[in-house]
Amino acid sequence: MNLSSAAQWAEIVGLATILGAAIYSWFQIEELKKSRKSAAALSLAELFQSPDFASGVASISRQPVEINNFEKFQEYHGDLWPQAFAVMTTWESLGALVFRGDLQFHIVYDLFSGLVQHHHKVCENLIAWDREEGGDTRFEWFTWLSQRLAEFDENESAPKAAHLEYANWKPPKTK
Repeated sequence: MNLSSAAQWAEIVGLATILGAAIYSWFQIEELKKSRKSAAALSLAELFQSPDFASGVASISRQPVEINNFEKFQEYHGDLWPQAFAVMTTWESLGALVFRGDLQFHIVYDLFSGLVQHHHKVCENLIAWDREEGGDTRFEWFTWLSQRLAEFDENESAPKAAHLEYANWKPPKTK
């Protein structure tokens, strides 16, 4: 084999190596994306395991719609007002993350749809007051997320509650 043909074979082997590395990298990136989505879903589910978050959810869920400023909000929630406010800011964060594609809409829908919409309804007067004080960007993503969830609920393909939609579900057989 002469030097010229050896150089050509070396180029072919080099190109095949680069192509193989690119294909391998693509598969690795896809696996990383799946892993990241799973980790995000697990983090969302873990929210309910926090006693502070759970007490904030319960507190806002019972909140009257008449609350229209933070003084009344703090008065109503008492010592739990930081937990209740943290729930509102969590819904705000979820809205931005869903919009940017960092969280899947359907995971947020499955885990929090009813709560987000109910909490937005009972906090609407408070949010309106806050926007008068500080501008339209206050709780903008909380509102956006609540509206998107409501629109999805109005869609005829929206799933029913899990205990109704999947009443006949059976776990897959193990190997």
